[in-house]
Amino acid sequence: MIRTLAFGLLLLLLAACGDNEAVVATQVAQSVAQTVAALPTDTPIPPTATPIPPTATPIPPTATPIPPTATPVPPTATRIPPTATRIPPTATRIPPTATAISLKSTRVLPTQTPTAAPAVVTLTLTRNANLRAGPGTNYPAVAAGQSGETYPVQGQAQAGDGVWYQFERAQGQFGWVRADFVRLSEPNAVIAVVTDLPPTPEAPPTPVGPSGVLLYSNANLDAEQWELWEYNFNNGKRRFLFAWRTEVAFNRTGSQIAYYQWGNSSEAGVWVMGADYSGGRRVVPLGDVAYPSFSPDSSRLALMGDRIYIANSDGSGLRALIEGEYPAWSPTDNRIVFRGCFGADCGIWLTDADAGGRSRLTSGGSDGQPAWAPNGQKLAFISQEEGNFEIYTINANSSGRTRLTYRPASDGLPVWSPDGNWIAWRSDEGGVWGVWVMRADGSGQRRLFDAPVLPVWFWEKMAWRR
Repeated sequence: MIRTLAFGLLLLLLAACGDNEAVVATQVAQSVAQTVAALPTDTPIPPTATPIPPTATPIPPTATPIPPTATPVPPTATRIPPTATRIPPTATRIPPTATAISLKSTRVLPTQTPTAAPAVVTLTLTRNANLRAGPGTNYPAVAAGQSGETYPVQGQAQAGDGVWYQFERAQGQFGWVRADFVRLSEPNAVIAVVTDLPPTPEAPPTPVGPSGVLLYSNANLDAEQWELWEYNFNNGKRRFLFAWRTEVAFNRTGSQIAYYQWGNSSEAGVWVMGADYSGGRRVVPLGDVAYPSFSPDSSRLALMGDRIYIANSDGSGLRALIEGEYPAWSPTDNRIVFRGCFGADCGIWLTDADAGGRSRLTSGGSDGQPAWAPNGQKLAFISQEEGNFEIYTINANSSGRTRLTYRPASDGLPVWSPDGNWIAWRSDEGGVWGVWVMRADGSGQRRLFDAPVLPVWFWEKMAWRR
């Protein structure tokens, strides 16, 4: 367009000028032409330069896409942080997992690294046992523990007869039991040693020991005979009484003694004599009944033969009562306790001396030799339930079965003192049979003297009067 305008301008100038002015016009035209020539040359340059910027402009866009290309990279990098952000939550969940592992390890520690008296350690009774007020049999029993009972362990202490564990048997109430009667939930646990022990109990000043007179059978192996002896608790002296008199029983007042006399047909049988050992008379002249026991009023006797019999104390009215052995008449009423088996049901039973019938007292197949406490509320007996014969007690209503002796020996023939505070019995502790005595709760056990028996000692018994 500029070129056209310049050319038109030149024509107009030429038309306007005369001949004289042709030279000037020519010069002007030349000048204009030069200017125009110069202009077209310079003017197109800007357009050419202008396209160049567009060309250059595309280059920035090309460069601009590059940043977008670079820009997507940051978003990619931006997406990476969220991924990294999600990783920390994963790491956050890992610590709880690590925490759980730590707790589990803590629970394993009692086995790997035992701690003192961990609260989780419990003991379970593996047999019936006395639960005592302190570590030792010289402490009184506070309860009768039954096999299978479980208690939390609080501590331990060493006593003369071994290790004892302290446990909580009820809220704020504690007891002790010997270690060989329990099973620990954590056998390798270290149990804290209890240093603040209960005061060691002292024997009551009155009486300082058992009193009265004990009658017992003694096997004289040199003379090859049974003998009846007396032991006086008051002076500690023994004396021989008779040969071939055994299975003695005092009546309730201690004024009469029933016994079995060995010998020929004119002598054998059940006899009764006075407490001074005089005036003996045979009341049941039969050699096949023995083991006499007085009724509370001394008017009748319970006897043992092929079954249990009842007779008047003068021998009249003999009759069979029930199958069984070891009869003992209650000192307070009409009940008779005995050992018996009815089918497979063996144990100690109760029957009525007049009405008969039976009710179970114990279910141990080896339970026998029952002996009444003077008040008629408790009995002592023997059982081989846990390996060898031991002395037990039980309430007359069949509750509170309690083991009193724990010895690697045979223990038997229990008898109560007249005041009910003591029990005497026979034991072959140390391989030599003797007479022992203990308190009624099993504490204070001690040997009194040697007293041999024969293998048929099961059929013997002792008697105790004031």
